[in-house]
Amino acid sequence: MQSLRLGDDPVEEPETEDPFTARLMTFEQGGSEFKPVVVSRTVLQMMSRTEVYVVKWPKPLKFQFFRSLLPDISIIQCSSCNRLFHTDDFELQYLQKGYCPFCRNKHED
Repeated sequence: MQSLRLGDDPVEEPETEDPFTARLMTFEQGGSEFKPVVVSRTVLQMMSRTEVYVVKWPKPLKFQFFRSLLPDISIIQCSSCNRLFHTDDFELQYLQKGYCPFCRNKHED
């Protein structure tokens, strides 16, 4: 999972290059410090809705955007604590215990 931030200032991004792939390559080549990828609103709108997850925090906090680098793996978000989980792990825990594995809130189906 890669986190993103919606930049306030427009950032010129090349439309042919994926900013996440570029950032991942620099990290694997010896980059020691993690820095979230900042994209413009237009780049965010061009991304597939199935790969981007929005964590909606209450005001005054800003929304957070995450992009799945492995789109084949299903991800689910807890509506109470906004944590993201692999769907299989969340469902197994929910069926065994009856609540979210992090916040322990029961979800109404």
